Amino acid sequence: MKRGIRHITAAIVAAGIAGGCLSPHQSTAVDVDPVAWHTAAELRLPNADTLSLRDLRLFLRCNDRFTEDSFTVRIVLRTPDSLRFEESLLIDLPRSEGPAALAREHIIPYRRQVRFARSGDYLLRITPLRPLRGVEAVGLNIVASTPGTTPNPDRSATEAPSE
Repeated sequence: MKRGIRHITAAIVAAGIAGGCLSPHQSTAVDVDPVAWHTAAELRLPNADTLSLRDLRLFLRCNDRFTEDSFTVRIVLRTPDSLRFEESLLIDLPRSEGPAALAREHIIPYRRQVRFARSGDYLLRITPLRPLRGVEAVGLNIVASTPGTTPNPDRSATEAPSE
């Protein structure tokens, strides 16, 4: 009897530890042409959680040839039920004072407190409006929203896209 209780207790503790180790982060990236990124970078975002609020951050991994301080990208989001949302995003990159290795990755806040209302695959296409030299990869980091932050008034773009 005591042995059975120990096994059950051990299983509960192991499940608790494993559950605590699950990361609230998701990241996806795609390589692009570093000579001149000009075509759409397609990111597939699988989603099973239709309740959580998350923050979206674009990131660029660049090489020494990247010299831009601002540029515009076209972002198209297609939901699992084939609805589409499209917008332009002006990206201003501050000059980095840190080491060169860290200056080659740029993280750009995109949306806060987004809820993906449908389960399934979301498709995000990011296309620069003009060719960009030195960009090696484009991606998206999705992290759990911090409680107590002000919601983004545009978050409905991923909940109920129109067009």
